[in-house]
Amino acid sequence: MVNLLSTHNGKAESFYHKAIKRLFFKYISENNSDITEKSLEKYINNRRADVFFKLKSGKQIVIEVQNSKITVKEIINRTEYYNNVGIYVLWILYGNGACVASPKLPEDKKNSKISTVENFLHRMFAGRVYYVNMNLYDEKVTISTPFALYFSPSSSKKNQKLFHTKYENYYIKNVNFARIPNWNLLCVNYNSFKIARFFDKNVKRELKDQISLYNKNKLNYSISKNKLFKLTIKHFKYKYGIPLIYKALLELIQEKKLIFNHRIVNKIQNKVNR
Repeated sequence: MVNLLSTHNGKAESFYHKAIKRLFFKYISENNSDITEKSLEKYINNRRADVFFKLKSGKQIVIEVQNSKITVKEIINRTEYYNNVGIYVLWILYGNGACVASPKLPEDKKNSKISTVENFLHRMFAGRVYYVNMNLYDEKVTISTPFALYFSPSSSKKNQKLFHTKYENYYIKNVNFARIPNWNLLCVNYNSFKIARFFDKNVKRELKDQISLYNKNKLNYSISKNKLFKLTIKHFKYKYGIPLIYKALLELIQEKKLIFNHRIVNKIQNKVNR
C-alpha cells in the first residue's frame, strides 16, 4: 500500500482520478528503465491522455484511468483514437468507482456483479481487467498497488445472462484474483486493438499449469482416469469455480497435454458448450 497524498480537496471523482493518475505516473516511471519520455495529461491531437509514456523501442503508451460511468462505445472510441496514431492503451478502473457494477477487491469472489464495460475490457485484455483501490482515513489517502481480476461464468444457470435494471445492465460472474508482479509494461496487439498491459499471468493459463502439475503428480499413484478427473474438479473448484475448470480441462485436452477417455471428454465438452 502506498501513502501518496495527504489532503482531500475538490470533488471526490476528480480527487480519485488525479490521485490514481499520479500513482501510475510515479511508479511506472521509477520502475521502467526503458522510458524515454513521460507526461501527465498529455494532449494527443485533440484528446488529453491521463498518463503518457514513450519507450526506447519507439512505442508509445497512454493510460486511461476510469472512475465515472462510461459506455462500451466510448471505451472503443477512445482506444481506436489512440490506436489510429500508433499508441497502445492501458485501461485502469477504480475498484470502488461508478464504472464498476459492484466494488472490486484483490480477492476471489463468487457471483459478483460485472458491468458491461468490465465485461468488454475483460475480452479486450485477453481475460483480465485492471483495477486500483483507494482508502481515505484521517485525512490521509492510501492507494493499493494495481491488481487484475479474471471473470468466469457463474455455476448457477439463472445467473448466466445479462441482467437489466432501470439504471444499469450487468452480469453475474465469478471473480478470480491475479497478482501483478511488477510495474513493467508490455505492448501487444490483441482482438484488433493495440493494448498495453502488465506482465501478470492470465488466470486460466495459471489454472492450466496447476492442473497439469496436479495430474502429473496424481498419476504416480496409479489411479484411474475417472478418479483423476473427479479429484481434479474437487481440488480446484472452491478457488476457481467449476465452469473455469472445465474450460481449462478442455483446452489441455485439445493441446494434448491431458488424456481422458471419450466419455469424460464428451462430458467436459457438454459442460463448456451448454
